[in-house]
Parts: sequence; C-alpha cells; structure tokens
Amino acid sequence: MDRVHLLPMQLPPASSINGHKSNNGYGNGKGKVSFVRRLALGFMILAGLGLLYVPAYHSAQGQFSGLGETPSPQGSVGGTRHLVSSIVQLRGWSYNTTRDVSTYIRPENNTTAILNPSNICGESAYLLIVVCSAVTNVNARLTIRNTWGNQSNLDVLYDSSVKLVFLLGLSGNDTINDYVVDESHLYNDVIQEHFHDSYNNLTLKSLMMLKWATTYCDKITYLMKSDDDMFINVPALIKALKARAKSTGTLIGSLICNAKPVTDIKNKWYTPKYMYSERTYPNYLSGTGYVMSLDVARRIYKAALAVPLLHLEDVYITGICAKKIGLRPANQHGFSYIPRKLETCALREVITAHKINASTMNTIWSKLSAAEDAETNGTSVCTASKAVDKKRATITAKVGMKRVGYFLMKSGRTFNNRCV
Repeated sequence: MDRVHLLPMQLPPASSINGHKSNNGYGNGKGKVSFVRRLALGFMILAGLGLLYVPAYHSAQGQFSGLGETPSPQGSVGGTRHLVSSIVQLRGWSYNTTRDVSTYIRPENNTTAILNPSNICGESAYLLIVVCSAVTNVNARLTIRNTWGNQSNLDVLYDSSVKLVFLLGLSGNDTINDYVVDESHLYNDVIQEHFHDSYNNLTLKSLMMLKWATTYCDKITYLMKSDDDMFINVPALIKALKARAKSTGTLIGSLICNAKPVTDIKNKWYTPKYMYSERTYPNYLSGTGYVMSLDVARRIYKAALAVPLLHLEDVYITGICAKKIGLRPANQHGFSYIPRKLETCALREVITAHKINASTMNTIWSKLSAAEDAETNGTSVCTASKAVDKKRATITAKVGMKRVGYFLMKSGRTFNNRCV
C-alpha cells in the first residue's frame, strides 16, 4: 500500500494573531479555536489512514487464510502482552518448499539409488513385493526374511516368480548407514535412495519404488507395496491375483472412501491447506499394502511427475495420481489395515495383517507352517464346513468394522467408508 504523507499545517504568524481584534474583544480566543480545529482535523486524517491500513493488511494476509495458526511466544510491549499468528507448516514441507516431483526423483536418470541390488527380476518374475522399511528397523527385515519373505521358500514354491526387496532412505547416523551397506552385501535385497528417511517423506519413498520397479523389473506382471510391520500371506495373494480376469489395469487393496483431511496440527496425518485444499480425498487404498499391475505403475509414475507432491503416500499414489489417469482403486477381499485375530484358519484366508511385530510374525508363521505340514500329512486343521466358514466370515466382518471405527476414533482420521 502506498504511503500517504500529511502536509504540515500552515498556522498564521504570531504577530497576526496577537494584532487582530474582533469586535467583542476575543481575537486571541478565535485564533486558538482555529488551531484546535486544525489539530483535530489532523488527528481525524491519521485515524482514517489507520482504518484503511487494517483491512489492507488483512487483505494481504488473505492468501494464507485457513492454513491454521499457532501462537508465537508472547511478548510484552508497553506492559501489554500480545500474540503473533503464523502459518502452521508441515515439518519438511513448508509453504515455500517445492513439491515438484521431478526435483527429487530426477526421471532423467535411471536411478538415484545409493544401494541397488543386482539381478532381482528375471524373465520368470511374476510379482515383485517392495517392503518400505525404516532404516533402523533391522530386526523387522530379518524377521520377514525368516518368515513369509524367505526367498528360498519363495523360489521353491513359485519357481522364482515372486521377488522381495526392501526400500530405505538415508539415516542421519553414519553407523546405521554403514550397517545397511553390510546388510545389502549379505542379502542383495536392499534398495537405498538418497533422501532422509522420515514419515513425511514416505511419498518420496513410494515414488522411488515406482521408478525403480519400472526401470529394473519391466517384465513383472504385478507390483506390491507394503510396510515392514505387515504379514503377507503370499499363497493367498497369488491365488487372488491368478483368479483375476485380466492382469492389466489392476489397483487393489483395502479401499478407503470419503476421507477428510486432518486439520489437527498435533496429528501425524495433519494436512495443511496449502498442500491439499479439497474437502475430501479421492478414494484411495491403505498404504499398509496394495497391488498394482505394471502398466498402472508406469502410468501413475508418469502422472506423478506433473502432480504436486502430497506427504500422505497412499492418498497421493492410489488416490490423487490414480484419479489423474482415470483409474479407480478397488477393494480386494483379504487386505486389511487393522490388526487381525491370530486364529490359524482365519489367517490362512487373509492376504495382509497389519501392526505385526517380530514376535507375532514368528508366531503366525509357525502356526501356518504347522497347518501346512499337517495337511501334507493328511490331517486337516480347519475342518469346519463351508457354511460354518461363511457364517464365521460374516461375523468377523461385522466385528472388523467395529474395530475399524474404534481405530479411526483413536487415530483422529475420520471418514465414511461407504464406497460408491
């Protein structure tokens, strides 16, 4: 706003004021009245300018409205304490941080990987499972290698058609990074990309997954993204994929509908309006585990290069970018993002189970292995009839929905999961 300078008021000379007499003898009084009027006029002009300045200031701040405010430390000015409002920005993704995916992914380079396992996907690879793991979660990776992700077991059961890799970022601790290098040399299943490994960088991690998979595993049929606290029932997953009428155009998992952005700045899913301004997210798949066909992976990766990054990777990858290419994610029976009951027969039918620590994962693996061995020897562990199984599945589904509601209430992530 242009500044307006007030011209100094021109008062009559003192000699004129003192020398002038009115008929009633109040000449000096008249001069004083004139001076007061002029002074009052000056104050009125200043007050008017102040009133103009206030709306102009708020108008300039209007572009940031709705971003949330947080109080700055209170200070005392002339004995009066005051609050200074500021924008609540997301850690690592401030208002002026570029969200141009190309800046981080560098599509012109084949890979930005620090560690890049060799010869993972051969001609026979059907499914690639990429487990996004935190750098420090060494025990989780070891447990997966010893249970459902045991590569020797996968090679025998599926004739090398199922491959598993772990995707990591960088730690700020050089000792941990050195251990990851040793881990990579030992197992040849670790991809490490050059970005800080944090929760708010999970979208970068998943985009790196798309880039790496479409570059080095360009003959696979399916790509699965999962987390390192997930149990994956590989036999059930393969069975579900083989049952599909066609493999192309696939984007399946646990579908979430009508989710609203979280505005609570203390919540891990907080989303400021400068990152996403719509009232609801597009339908998307839970990031705990989802599967896409290779053609979809290529299309989503290409679309992401033109879509501003959002830190919530499942919303961004399977919601926003999928919508960009005109693809609707689909719910697949067997996928779940809530903890499951550790009942052997039920676990044999599910595809994913969430929030599984190392001890629980070993327990699940032992139960399922024992059931498999029993059936191999002609003893059926699950003897219930199909009718009983169907009734049990219905009851489990109802109980599961109640647990979903409780989980969402505790997490603060609200949505109506009635998908249309």
